[in-house]
Amino acid sequence: MASKSKRARMAPAHNQAKNFMHWAAAIFVIKLLVIFNIQAGNIEIYAQPFFLDGIWLGADGENYLKGFEALSKEGIFAKEILLSYWPAGYPLIIYLISLMGKGFTLTLLSILQSAIFSWAVYYFALQLSRTRLRKFAGFVFFLILLNPTLSLNSIAVGYESLTASGFLIAVALIIKDLLERNEQSFIWYLSLNSVIFGLLVFMQPRLIIAGILVNLVWIFSRKRIRVSALLTVFSLIIILFFPASLIYRNHVSTGTNSVSTNLGATMNIGAGDTASGGYASKWDGVPCNLSGTEAQQDNQRIKCVLQWYVSNPTKSLKLFYNKTQYFWSPWYGPLANGTMARNPWLTINPVKNITSNQEGLNLVVGGFGQLVSWLWLLGGLFLLIYGFAILWRQKHLERVIAVIAIIIISTNWLISLLSIGDHRFRLPIMGMSLFLQAVGLRTLFSGFKPPMVEGPSLR
Repeated sequence: MASKSKRARMAPAHNQAKNFMHWAAAIFVIKLLVIFNIQAGNIEIYAQPFFLDGIWLGADGENYLKGFEALSKEGIFAKEILLSYWPAGYPLIIYLISLMGKGFTLTLLSILQSAIFSWAVYYFALQLSRTRLRKFAGFVFFLILLNPTLSLNSIAVGYESLTASGFLIAVALIIKDLLERNEQSFIWYLSLNSVIFGLLVFMQPRLIIAGILVNLVWIFSRKRIRVSALLTVFSLIIILFFPASLIYRNHVSTGTNSVSTNLGATMNIGAGDTASGGYASKWDGVPCNLSGTEAQQDNQRIKCVLQWYVSNPTKSLKLFYNKTQYFWSPWYGPLANGTMARNPWLTINPVKNITSNQEGLNLVVGGFGQLVSWLWLLGGLFLLIYGFAILWRQKHLERVIAVIAIIIISTNWLISLLSIGDHRFRLPIMGMSLFLQAVGLRTLFSGFKPPMVEGPSLR
């Protein structure tokens, strides 16, 4: 039986966990009310308008729904070209959900995405509250759960919410394992995390680097080198099974031996003499000699664009700067650049509402708006880096968490440098970036003194 003093120390954490659960459930219920009040009718390319009951269209939403429609008619090996051009993972997930009832597929999708998001934020904050970062946990929890852009995207057609939730759950499982250090549970946690990362890659292949590196850091922090090598292979097999299944699907349906064939085209938009690094520009791309199948041409474009970057270092650096600015740009305003025009938050964003008249528009896009936008962008980056530095100095478990978070963030940013600068690409890693920013901001509020408490630490 625990002593009174031990029970007293455990009580605040228990109460905090209950508060997390109640708030996560409350936000989910509010989202349910929103979901059941979303009506169909703002798209005409489908015979049944009920496809849009209970959900909003996100960026590329039509493409995902067209892929889903093809899967509904022809099955998993549907020949629709969009299913090989874009990764078919997310439409396949919608298709699997539709097996429970096609008439309310997308309503169920938004409910599922919202439930997973609320639980992911709760579970991440819960594990964080068991570490020496306990006093950060509440601030992190609310900053992620109530972030309007990230939270509302769980009610939109798009992979972004599920991938953001996946990263939160995966990191929470790693924290749980590093705290408990239970050898019998480790393989189970590793297997589960590998499945989660596999599903993330299934929906968005560019997340594969983050998933592999995170598991690599985790494994080598727990095991000796020889055992770590074997476990890394084990994890890779599980992760790679998911993109391999997409390759198999595409091979059977269209003869394409790739996860998708849009990477080269996307990279070519963000490169070349006339490119700005984003979508909003006139671009000619890099001239490439192409031949063979669609998949072969995509690989040729990738190599061609990479060679252009190497051959044009000055132009490349300018494009990398632009893409970094676009990747971290605000959702709205003079610096905004990306494919977030359907961001649900913009419908009630007070900054956008100001632009309803010319005077407000001049304020937002003028010198004052430029200043505020740059402060927002640079301030967010400063807090992220500062939060990482704070955790790095704590060593032990906190350092491992910091490294994992920065790997997830930096790999996705670096991949954007080689493709297109788009602030939408920030959504999957927002849970981790908000976590580090919360640490930095809370530390600033504490007079540059990290509000650490006694608790478990990795040694």
